[in-house]
Amino acid sequence: MRELELTAEKMVAEGRALARPDGFVIFIEGALPGERVRARITQRKKSFAFAQALEVLEPSPDRQAAPCPVFGECGGCAFQHMAYPAQLRAKHGILLEALYGLPGVPGIVAEPLGMVEPFHFRNKMGFAFGMTEGRIVLGLHRRGNWRSVVTAGACLLQSPESREILARVRTFVQEHDLPVYDEKRRAGLLRHLVVREGKLTGERMVHLHAAERHLAFEQLPAVVGDLATTVLASFHTRVPEAAPPGSTVVLSGPGLIHERLNGFLFEIGPATFFQTNTLQGERLFGLVRDWAASGRPERAVDLYAGTGPIAIHLGAVSQQVLGIESHAPSVDAARRNVELNSLANVRMVCAKAERVGETLREERADLVVVDPPRPGLNPKALAALLAAAPPHVIYVSCNPATLARDLAGMVEAGYGIEQVQPLDMFPHTFHIEAVVRLERKIKGG
Repeated sequence: MRELELTAEKMVAEGRALARPDGFVIFIEGALPGERVRARITQRKKSFAFAQALEVLEPSPDRQAAPCPVFGECGGCAFQHMAYPAQLRAKHGILLEALYGLPGVPGIVAEPLGMVEPFHFRNKMGFAFGMTEGRIVLGLHRRGNWRSVVTAGACLLQSPESREILARVRTFVQEHDLPVYDEKRRAGLLRHLVVREGKLTGERMVHLHAAERHLAFEQLPAVVGDLATTVLASFHTRVPEAAPPGSTVVLSGPGLIHERLNGFLFEIGPATFFQTNTLQGERLFGLVRDWAASGRPERAVDLYAGTGPIAIHLGAVSQQVLGIESHAPSVDAARRNVELNSLANVRMVCAKAERVGETLREERADLVVVDPPRPGLNPKALAALLAAAPPHVIYVSCNPATLARDLAGMVEAGYGIEQVQPLDMFPHTFHIEAVVRLERKIKGG
């Protein structure tokens, strides 16, 4: 492929830098804003191309040596070669660009809330088993090659305890010569390992995934010792890696852990979705609670409620809260969390967001909080929200592009955007979370 010198202008989505030689758009992997690099074109389309930086000719003052020894090989982090304050500026810029078409909004986008310590923050890490030079390895998928595994013993996103668990399990499976599962041949045993932690409770779960049972797995609780409060094993027989397990056994402990967020206690099971960054999760849900409190809602709705963290926080500031979630196991978990926190004013229902029009109308909520997945609000859910016309809406987004699309529809329907607060939930990646407060504008008011 062709090589050329390029000057990067800014960071854009997916962690790439943008260059425009003679007006032609090129997205560069591995470059920082302001840098002059020698790059190779890896893919060319009619109106844009992708390139890989081969050599930095004029480095940015924000460039630093990545602290992780496998940065660039591992597919987890994109920005470790960029100083953390510069990461926050880049993410702020990405969000601003996405919201640029909304009149007046870029001027009210606050600076991102970053982390004091942007390492060791993940409360959940999944590790893959693989083979390297005839030896079993346990680590993270290699960038651009899902079937290859990079040893993750030095990963800085996990805790020291998680790293020690990894080392012990790797030694254990090597000593027992347990075979790694091969997706192509549909043969073997070991699939992956998940470590979940209660950062503020000290509880820890070790969850082994394998193709089938093995007597050696009974030794796992002794192998990890007091590093884990519960150990589980799940079995996926002749199914894809991401498929739900056919069965799960609890090898030690209660089979679940707990985490605290702003004083509320949450149950986390082996398949529970939970915010991966505990400390920033506290800030996110605390912000939603505080913004909600400013409107003094009597009735609030949490749409896309998951296991209930937002609904439970709303329960502290609203007289009545309804959480709506389509995933039945998450609804069950949310109900247990509501009971765990003794909140009589919070209830959960299982329903699809696109089918809640009648519920929203009947609820007559003062406030609706939406926290959709990356594709944003389902069009029918957005239509139902606008038809219900609550006075206040808080939108929690993990995708600037779909956030901008949905906000445009809400502005057109008569809502005004009052505040936008970005939060950095995933340092060293290109992801940026944003919380937006909207108010319905009364005609003539």
